[in-house]
Amino acid sequence: EPDELRDTLFERLQTISGLRGTVYIAKEGINAQFAVPTGELDNLIRVFGRKNYEDIGGGCLPFDAFEKNPPNMGNVVDGGTPTFDRLIVRTRDYILRDGITFDDKESEDSKLDWSDAGIELDPPQWDEQLRQRKNIQLLDCRNKYESDQGSFVSAKPLNTQTFGETWEVLDSQVKSQSLDPSEPVYIFCTGGIRCVKVGAYLKQHLGFDDVRSLRHGIIGYERWDGDDSLVSDNDDGNSGSDDAQDNQGGRDSLWRGDNFLFDKRRFHDTSKKES
Repeated sequence: EPDELRDTLFERLQTISGLRGTVYIAKEGINAQFAVPTGELDNLIRVFGRKNYEDIGGGCLPFDAFEKNPPNMGNVVDGGTPTFDRLIVRTRDYILRDGITFDDKESEDSKLDWSDAGIELDPPQWDEQLRQRKNIQLLDCRNKYESDQGSFVSAKPLNTQTFGETWEVLDSQVKSQSLDPSEPVYIFCTGGIRCVKVGAYLKQHLGFDDVRSLRHGIIGYERWDGDDSLVSDNDDGNSGSDDAQDNQGGRDSLWRGDNFLFDKRRFHDTSKKES
């Protein structure tokens, strides 16, 4: 139960000196971001492992959070860098409120399985496939004000104002044949959470056979794409640059513009300048 897990997690995480961040717990999953003191990462990962009643200092979840997906690791920064103010662990009705409804919304069959959302591509795979494919179906699953700041080359924005508008837009694009369920579709968002729900909807409701998302989202791509030169976010909450060039063989980056962020997390500046 979320309430019980919240209390257990908070108690265990408090034992990690200097840990700050936010954890949201819902029946559909867990979302967490941390600023972790150096030397404490192994302890943090252990907390999010599968519960073992014979190991009091082991995991406290009914599953191993990193069994299938490794944590999205950031970079070592100065301790005075603004990140999170304190440690917060809260329950929510949803990790991400989606507004999805179906005609048979009272039926259990209408619920989507978030574990069936297509395949995730690591940044090198993502970059290679986007460069190789022509006439690619590449969807920017963020809202319009985010897409306007920056996006991948050839990406098609959904131009939504809220995430809840996504489903009507996708339905319309399939109906108008601007999206083809028989062809691979590539999807991305800031950190990957929205793509879980979009991927599940595309596969299970709209009949797409091949859905591919960017593991850890734009943040993960920018981290791989650059040279680990990091700066803190500027006053309007953006990162990146208009003319990005990566360190991957000297090729131009496929990302153009800024990555809009909602918090004080660190990010990669592809211009190698302070933003």
